[in-house]
Amino acid sequence: MDDKEPAPVMEMKKEELMAMMEKSGKPTPNEPPTFNSVPIDFVHSYNKSIHAVAGASLIDTNGDGIDEIFVGGGKGQSDALFFFDNGAFVNRIDESGLASAVGTYGSTSLDMDSDGDTDLLVAREDGLYLHLNDAGAFRGGKLAITLPPNSIPLAVTASDINRDGWADLYVSTFMDTAHFTGTFNNPADATLNLLLLNNGDNTFTDITERSGLIVRRNTFLAVFVDLNNDGWQDLAVSPDTDTVKIFRNNGDQTFTEIPDLSKYGFWMGLAVGDIDQDGDQDLLFSNIGTSIPVSLARGDLRPDQTLVSEWLLLRNESDFRFTDATAEKKLAGFEFGWGAIFEDFNLDNRLDLVVMESYIKWPPHKLKKLPGRFFLQMQDGTFTPITDIAGVENRYYGMTPLASDFNRDGYPDLVFMNLAGPLRAFLNNGGTNSALSVILPDTAESLGARVSVTTADGKKLHRQFVTGVGMLSDQSRALVFGLGGNPVVRCVEVLWSSGRKEMRENVQGTVLFQ
Repeated sequence: MDDKEPAPVMEMKKEELMAMMEKSGKPTPNEPPTFNSVPIDFVHSYNKSIHAVAGASLIDTNGDGIDEIFVGGGKGQSDALFFFDNGAFVNRIDESGLASAVGTYGSTSLDMDSDGDTDLLVAREDGLYLHLNDAGAFRGGKLAITLPPNSIPLAVTASDINRDGWADLYVSTFMDTAHFTGTFNNPADATLNLLLLNNGDNTFTDITERSGLIVRRNTFLAVFVDLNNDGWQDLAVSPDTDTVKIFRNNGDQTFTEIPDLSKYGFWMGLAVGDIDQDGDQDLLFSNIGTSIPVSLARGDLRPDQTLVSEWLLLRNESDFRFTDATAEKKLAGFEFGWGAIFEDFNLDNRLDLVVMESYIKWPPHKLKKLPGRFFLQMQDGTFTPITDIAGVENRYYGMTPLASDFNRDGYPDLVFMNLAGPLRAFLNNGGTNSALSVILPDTAESLGARVSVTTADGKKLHRQFVTGVGMLSDQSRALVFGLGGNPVVRCVEVLWSSGRKEMRENVQGTVLFQ
């Protein structure tokens, strides 16, 4: 392969996009979403003594239905907590009890003590923290868990794997900077991820070995998600310098690995969503893409070990059968990707895709940073890059996107977490389409809950409540369903992880489940 970085895939121009939509002849309103940048006062400080990653998460600290943004600071820099207040983002970290300057990586929001408000789990340079929410003020500290030698926690995801009403945790770990070398085959350059069973009081027992969830590899993140709709959350893992991992939940606190899902890669971000609305969850894993030639990235791989650089879109075909749909959906040929999310930003019934880009340790990106990619899902199911049209170009070291409707107009807004650069916020300019926002409680019973919406014209839309999606991040607990031009929904069905079912009929706007 040529060691020269390939030319980037061209962005779609607005006139070309509109002509394509008009040619389709389909009546569904499908205007591309556009955004306006709004000020937000935070610039991440990167300290080379810790890993070159950073995260941010959404959390509704006061239960008013509007998400706050928890932002991880660099080593020696305070974290931040932004409230959206009267059209502006205001940092109130000092009054929250969440401030730390240890060096923060990933975070996840969840009601861990079942008291009705949302708590925060934070992975920091010195360990995993649980901050319990008490009417908007947080207390607590580092959890008493044993990490593998010379390792740090990067991210955490949650599931109630024994259905006892308490959230269990999966911790993605990484070798610390003093011991990390970035090899594929050196056992000394790998660390064990942890499965922690909640004892019923937010203390934890390490059941990694007996569970079968043995991933001994530096890992950026993992996500619990029910991939076969049996009510038990399975696990998708995005490991650096390895193959993509998916584990079937056997329902007895043990897991079985699904083989042969990918070749070796530098897997990073992980997006989850039902992109074809067939009722099961599809997965996108980001990779180094076209930015770094394969010949330069092989490291210590043997000749019989194949390295791939493309992103990987695994379309779920049910019963743990997956198809590599990357090229089919026109997501091949893109650059170095970090965090990724699926969300319906123009409310046309189809999930769009946002992927953060640029690597601070790759010299070409220091000279010319990538813009990040915003993809509109077209009516034929393929994805078209419209970053310029959307107005969300981000020429910084992008880490993860976050999506939430801050101004309550029904349209998801965007926040970009950047390493060694500014936090950026974009408000969606909206349009004429409608949405239904389904809000589930941030409880253990919601983890893996499947929500189905039947639209006015009989179409079925599906979402699932999961934690830890993106890259060292957590998304909103509000599940947004784009409805096109008709605001009324025939029926909303929630199948909770406990097996309990609920239904609401003839609803619109926002539906809150308790």
